[in-house]
Amino acid sequence: MNAQIRNNRGPKNSVDELFKMTLEANPINFPAVYPREEGDSHVKYGNSILTANYVRRNPYAYMATTFKQEDSNMIHTTLKINQKLDFITKGLNVNALINFKNWSSTYYTRTIDPYYYRVKEGSYDPKNPTTYELERLGTSGTDYINESGTTRSGDRTIFMQFQLNYARQFGKHNVGGMLMYMQRDFKRDVLPNRNQGFSGRFTYDFDHRYLVEFNFGYNGTERLAKGDRFEFFPAASLGWVVSNEPFFEPLRNKIDNLKLRASYGLVGSDETGTDWGHFLYLDDVDLGSIKYSTGYDWQSTFGGPNISKYHVINACWEKSRKLDIGLDMTLFRNWNIIVDYFYERRSNILMERKTWPTLIGYSSTPWSNVGKVDNWGWEFSSNYHHAINNDLSVDIRGNFMYVENKYVYKDEPYTPYPWKMETGRPLSSTWGYVAEGLYTSEDEIKYGPSVDLGSVAEVGDIKYKDLNGDGAITADDQGMISEYGKQPRIQYGFGVNVTYKKFDFGVFFNGSAMRKIMLSGIHPFGEQDCNIFQFVADDYWSEANPNPNAAYPRLGLAKSNTDNNVVASTFWMRNGNFLRFKTLEIGYRFCKYGRIYITGDNLAVFSPFKEWDPELEWYKYPLQRTFNIGIQLNF
Repeated sequence: MNAQIRNNRGPKNSVDELFKMTLEANPINFPAVYPREEGDSHVKYGNSILTANYVRRNPYAYMATTFKQEDSNMIHTTLKINQKLDFITKGLNVNALINFKNWSSTYYTRTIDPYYYRVKEGSYDPKNPTTYELERLGTSGTDYINESGTTRSGDRTIFMQFQLNYARQFGKHNVGGMLMYMQRDFKRDVLPNRNQGFSGRFTYDFDHRYLVEFNFGYNGTERLAKGDRFEFFPAASLGWVVSNEPFFEPLRNKIDNLKLRASYGLVGSDETGTDWGHFLYLDDVDLGSIKYSTGYDWQSTFGGPNISKYHVINACWEKSRKLDIGLDMTLFRNWNIIVDYFYERRSNILMERKTWPTLIGYSSTPWSNVGKVDNWGWEFSSNYHHAINNDLSVDIRGNFMYVENKYVYKDEPYTPYPWKMETGRPLSSTWGYVAEGLYTSEDEIKYGPSVDLGSVAEVGDIKYKDLNGDGAITADDQGMISEYGKQPRIQYGFGVNVTYKKFDFGVFFNGSAMRKIMLSGIHPFGEQDCNIFQFVADDYWSEANPNPNAAYPRLGLAKSNTDNNVVASTFWMRNGNFLRFKTLEIGYRFCKYGRIYITGDNLAVFSPFKEWDPELEWYKYPLQRTFNIGIQLNF
């Protein structure tokens, strides 16, 4: 049994929200708070007018004038019973498991409207900056706390499993088997979500040399209609331990273990990864949502039903055919190597029918299990341990993974421009316009393609490539500008641990490669009068600095002045590769029962991208560099 009771208190807004507000707030507009003066009955928060009816956001005021308390409780209970059945046949046993999990959460908020002030126009003298007069902004501020009601949420899960196991050896023959029934009931709303299934596994090996395994699952889901709810998913694997063969005997002093293996199987999922809804075989109907008026002077209004979401015709399980070929090897009793190649074909992926024409008259676009995706790649991991002598030992480890994928089929509307099609292209890729530098003259604008992306093109704006050659930059000129996206193709890590007498030392690095970052949301000024990043202030195009290779194009006070420059393009695409110095640990053992140590986490990041942590969005609170000193005592 496991129980957790949590009580969280803090501002109403999350850390990420407050951090983003801080980054966006322009520090020259107002101070966080004005100094307290004698006779003040409330805090005077700084602010200024954004538009006629709105003030800017003061992140300090948002933090100091709001409160949120959240209480959550979770209880997790598992009961398992095992029974040997050797009296029936040796190696047979049965077990039953019941798992119950219940989670509940309640929260409420308290807020007080802050009093906002600004320096009265004409009262500030730069020669005497401590003397000025404040004026209240409108009717801002209250002296009373506003408390919300209590918001409640929760869920509960009941999981049951019955399992029959068999394992026995007959000379050089090892056989095993398992049959299992499971049932899951998850309830968050009025109706619970339920799954059940029957699965099995059968294994055989001869003399620990030839290995065979067969698995199957017969699983059901309530999300599909009767007759389609259950599906059979088989899988099989083969293994050959080459190092156990008699002919391998001369090599065993160098290669202790060599195993070849392969597996192939069919896997199913009823999780669609979309917001379609739970029951795929039912229409969503809004009663009375279609209105019409009739009668004298159109005074009578009536309504009728509208299908807001059509059921999925022939809805079925999403299926995945998986192949894995691997090698396990141990060299010189110290060096372990694991290599895997994998391939996966996902089919019956639920997606919206983008080719469905609106002129048919449907009230919404149907969905179907038509999508197909391929995933493939390989993994490598290795560990080497060597005791050089009684005082010195070394442990080196590393892992490397390369993953690639593509849409085999995605339902897309017809387009005469092949660069707009996603079928045949990677899932995690980068799309946008092809930038060709900045406009350097009025003639470039006048005689080049017209730009219709939200603002009038000016010198210093980003110049885009006209992919379809129609003389205008429109949405048809967008395409895949990099086969790499936010998700990396390559992930890796490596580390080393060294022990010398009573000292120990360990480090670990992890990184990603073949990934891209698309800068967005970083643009200064605009309607929100956002803050400005340092790299923009250091190198932006201006009449005084007409650099055609500037890091930032022409600035503008309003969004309507610079809409052409903020669309996704190669101008904003950056190399997102990085290597992170993840952990460092140094320790010293004293006596027989103690160890003192110091650890560091997230110590450094090495990346060609320098503006912020390449693993995070710019508005996310940064990963903290932490150090710990501790002592361990063993008795």
